[in-house]
Amino acid sequence: MTSERVTGEQVTGEQVAGDRVAGVDGLVKDFRVPGGRTLRAVDGVSLSIGRGETLGLVGESGSGKSTLARLLIRLERPTAGRIEFEGGDITALRGAALRRAVRRRMAMVFQSASTSLNPYQRIGDVLAEPLRTHHRTHKTGDGASRGPAVAAMMERVGLDPSFAGRYPHELSGGQRQRVGIARALMLDPSLIIADEPTASLDVSVQAQVVNLLQDLQGDLGLSYLFITHDLGLVRHLAHRVAVMYLGRVVEVGDTARLFAEPLHPYAATLVSMRRDAEHRIVPSGDIPSPVDRPSGCVFRSRCPIARDRCATDVPPLEETAPGRLVACHYPGDLTPGGTDAHAHAPAAPPLAAPTLT
Repeated sequence: MTSERVTGEQVTGEQVAGDRVAGVDGLVKDFRVPGGRTLRAVDGVSLSIGRGETLGLVGESGSGKSTLARLLIRLERPTAGRIEFEGGDITALRGAALRRAVRRRMAMVFQSASTSLNPYQRIGDVLAEPLRTHHRTHKTGDGASRGPAVAAMMERVGLDPSFAGRYPHELSGGQRQRVGIARALMLDPSLIIADEPTASLDVSVQAQVVNLLQDLQGDLGLSYLFITHDLGLVRHLAHRVAVMYLGRVVEVGDTARLFAEPLHPYAATLVSMRRDAEHRIVPSGDIPSPVDRPSGCVFRSRCPIARDRCATDVPPLEETAPGRLVACHYPGDLTPGGTDAHAHAPAAPPLAAPTLT
């Protein structure tokens, strides 16, 4: 495999996000914890994902990113709010209706393929399982015809079809993650939720997986919700970025513009921590407990520019420019030094990927 690739005309996040494939509006998720208290993991989140778009979702551990993903794919039921997918309201769907509307058209790629793959199933059976569960076959209409579908998908993600007879432990980490991606694609989804899909891989293999995801998006018109701590990956892969903090979305914008000029102080601290930044802004303390949230702005207990108003008034997520949303009373007042205006759009040259793993 070579990393050389012809790229097309660059597009902005606003252009890609126009046709909404999925979205959440006012989404809330509460969990009961010992002592009769409530942990609010997701707090009034509203987001949309465009058809063919990669929306990057970033934030510290404990920000609510994975819970939001599980709500969107309906592995969790929301406490309040609305979830929309391909034009329909899926918030309250259950059983067969949920399988028809969501399970066939939305899929998830997990952080660790080692734990998300059944160690007692051969790779071919892992990939055929979605077809069996949803009564899908290949062209001839019988169960035996699923083999060609499995082989074709393995080739599409860069795996030798002969690996179908192997078990997960017989594959490398990069190969297992390709199996996870192949499994997500077996039912021809329109949206894939990728929750830290490269976190357990080394750098060269990360590059290969990211390049594969980009190729698949170009070939199949997929939409991605890409959750990660790696701002370098987000900068390379995402059309738009949503920044979460303590269960709330605090900023949304086109990737290049958000990296060049973050408006929310929390987004500014994240951007300042990237490797090529000249100055770093480190917020004081740790992220508060979602059981005991600060009043007013959720970030104000760690914010370098917090003022009296921040302790009493909750800043709404408002549009400050076309496609740019921020929840801050003083947007743009904190600027990370060394920020540049040359963030990569998704059509930038691919990450180096010297070998196939």
